Amino acid sequence: PLTHIKGYIELLVTESLGSITEEQKHALQVSQQSTTRLETLIEDLIMVSLASRGEMSIKQENVDIRRLANLAVKSFGGKATERGVNLHAVIDEDVPFVQADSQKIAWVLGQLLDNGIKFTPSNGSVVVSVRREGENLVIVSVTDTGIGIPGSHLEDIFEPFHQLDSSTTRRYGGTGLGLSLVRQIVEAHGSMLEVQSTEGRGSTFKFPLLAVPASI
Repeated sequence: PLTHIKGYIELLVTESLGSITEEQKHALQVSQQSTTRLETLIEDLIMVSLASRGEMSIKQENVDIRRLANLAVKSFGGKATERGVNLHAVIDEDVPFVQADSQKIAWVLGQLLDNGIKFTPSNGSVVVSVRREGENLVIVSVTDTGIGIPGSHLEDIFEPFHQLDSSTTRRYGGTGLGLSLVRQIVEAHGSMLEVQSTEGRGSTFKFPLLAVPASI
């Protein structure tokens, strides 16, 4: 049903913009945005349910993490430009492939970039970093110069539906499930998500992935 509702609203937006009032146009746009948010919430809830039951499947592949990072930056380039945020990647040349589920790590990067851009004021920056650490690890991180997270909330942000306060929800939107899922996906890879943040100065989220042995 939600797919049908979304499709008909998009059709109305496309076909009716020249023949409706500004108030009607606004109502359609709000309906379109709300439907998209509801669709995202349902998808996130399904993932949370699978993760909580230990049913989240991780497909181990040899993944070109450099390519995934560059694709993520390209995908969010338009959103960053709209918000006046400088988005770029810093990737070591000698980074090997990693053992990971490419689809889920791409989703993790997307969530971290979306949050970084969302919570970073105009003229700020969001940087995706991919670097090699020793022979066996690749460190992936997303750093922003955004609003930061109070120290008392650093662990709470990974709880489902947690928001810093009600004004955060009103101003920035979101389901409150993204970071919870990010951590669960990273942990399902046998890794650990680390966050460092200073309120008013920005945040860094990073996690290691196992490098594919050179002999493979």
